[in-house]
Amino acid sequence: MSPITSAELNSLPIGYATPSLGLNPAHTLEIKFQAMQNNGWKEVELGFGNYVAWVRGRVNLPPSTCPEEWKVDDEPDPSDSTIWQAMYDHAEELKALAGKYGLRLLMLQPLNQFDGWPKGHEREEWCRRKAERWVGLCKLLGVEYLQVGANDEASADGGDDKTASDLAWLADLAKPVKIAYEPWCFSPRYPTWEACLEIVKKGNRPNLGLCLDTAQMALSPTYGYDPTSSTPPPSSNFSELIDRIKAIPKELIFYLEISDVLPPTPALTHGSPFDEWHKSQGADTPTRSSWVLCGRAVPYVGRSAGKDVKDEKRDMGVARVGEVARAVFDTGFRGPVIWEPFEALVMETENTGVPELYAQVGKVSREKLWEEVLSI
Repeated sequence: MSPITSAELNSLPIGYATPSLGLNPAHTLEIKFQAMQNNGWKEVELGFGNYVAWVRGRVNLPPSTCPEEWKVDDEPDPSDSTIWQAMYDHAEELKALAGKYGLRLLMLQPLNQFDGWPKGHEREEWCRRKAERWVGLCKLLGVEYLQVGANDEASADGGDDKTASDLAWLADLAKPVKIAYEPWCFSPRYPTWEACLEIVKKGNRPNLGLCLDTAQMALSPTYGYDPTSSTPPPSSNFSELIDRIKAIPKELIFYLEISDVLPPTPALTHGSPFDEWHKSQGADTPTRSSWVLCGRAVPYVGRSAGKDVKDEKRDMGVARVGEVARAVFDTGFRGPVIWEPFEALVMETENTGVPELYAQVGKVSREKLWEEVLSI
């Protein structure tokens, strides 16, 4: 495969995940869309929670009846027909709003804790009803991709065959919408893209593939950074990773998400600036989950959107994003590339300038990433 060219890079669908433009209710979709337009972003990876909040801002809706222990981002229960109907009814309005800012709704994310429930488990049938609701919304929003995060619940231990059959069922239900299965580094069973790739192959559907994420790779429990240790992984781990990436069939890569990883120096639970945030999430919160939400800096920009870079070894990322992206492009992949940083300590503040800040430094990051990819 010929190396990617500047013309090809500049023609790729490039976007931003809306949750990564701010995590406070003050950061509305209107503010985020304006920030994206201001900085040349074209594609939207729509956060489900952002959409729920946007609809609730327009309609007086009842509270969700979803069991608290199953709920993420105020999601409605599949039985909450009034809420779901309002979400369906406002899909065209959101598409029009995106269009007003020159944007396209390309993905909806993340359908979580869906796959791998054992046969007969109380959440198995419930999750299928939930998925049916999500798929209906995808089709009304006109998105091309539905992102599914690898199940992070330990009791979702139905095995590889069950996980693959769940994803195949979802792909059949969703077509022509594509199902992009993303490894989550804090998932007990599928924390790596290598494991997710085997599930995708086993599922064997043309609209089932991978969402690759540069930060999830860097935090892999198999070969990446451990947030509770300041000792980096062996350098050989990275070179072997690059070789494996280059061997991925390009047709199984649906899109690439971009963010960096701050080094755990000091380590989480050992004096990290994220310690208090981690404690606030509860005793059972995986350390990698907290680092994913607090320590995913914008590549080439560093900690707190560049505002807290005092020591480059501590405050700049270590995911080697340019090399990873180049390896992905070397497969022949020429699909969407989405920026998805997370720095909760900054993004959870009420400052309405947060979306513009991250859209702006993301643009700087994009330019520097393209430069590095072309130089390798």
